[in-house]
Amino acid sequence: MLSDRYTVKHSGLLVIMDVTDQGLRRPVKVARLTQPGRPGPYLELLDPHIVWANDGKFTLAGFERTTNAEGKVVEFAQSWLCALDLALPEPEADTRNVRPMRS
Repeated sequence: MLSDRYTVKHSGLLVIMDVTDQGLRRPVKVARLTQPGRPGPYLELLDPHIVWANDGKFTLAGFERTTNAEGKVVEFAQSWLCALDLALPEPEADTRNVRPMRS
């Protein structure tokens, strides 16, 4: 894993899906990184494709779209180095069908 002072680490749920892009006026594949409790996608990569995959890591290449200081939409090439989190989540206590204790 890259770990230098220039690398920003993001975590969340990565979803790859097809959507209709209003700017391009065509269906486009997107990779969206979302975080629980945060509305909408946190980061989005357009037209992603897998460049490399090995040992629970992979690289997605595509382009990101953002608005610059002048208010113009700009797109730039971007690659994401992704690592799978294979740790199992801790089970949550299911309290839906639990009766309160009587003393």
